[in-house]
Amino acid sequence: MPYVLSFSTGERIVVVGAGLLGRRPFAQPNERFDQLVSIADHERSVSKTHLEFGVEDGQLWVCDRYSANGTVIIPPAGGPHRCEPGRRYRVPRGGRVEIGDHWFDVR
Repeated sequence: MPYVLSFSTGERIVVVGAGLLGRRPFAQPNERFDQLVSIADHERSVSKTHLEFGVEDGQLWVCDRYSANGTVIIPPAGGPHRCEPGRRYRVPRGGRVEIGDHWFDVR
């Protein structure tokens, strides 16, 4: 069953591989991604390239790309966890990921 990200902006995306997410996500010349997901954020709390995401061994992961306002994971049970930039974190279904003033739920 594919992962669906439901955003605070009302948008929804189906995860189909590795991707970048931000206001205007941009891959480096030596990188290749299946999805570039743009989030409308007029307040600019979300970085241009805020985080990377993907699926490994059937589990969704996110990795903060040294964003200005950071990334916080809120699992279905338990408290929030601030992500260390450059490190992958698994996000279970039912979890929420906060990025700047926005968030997305993992379904």
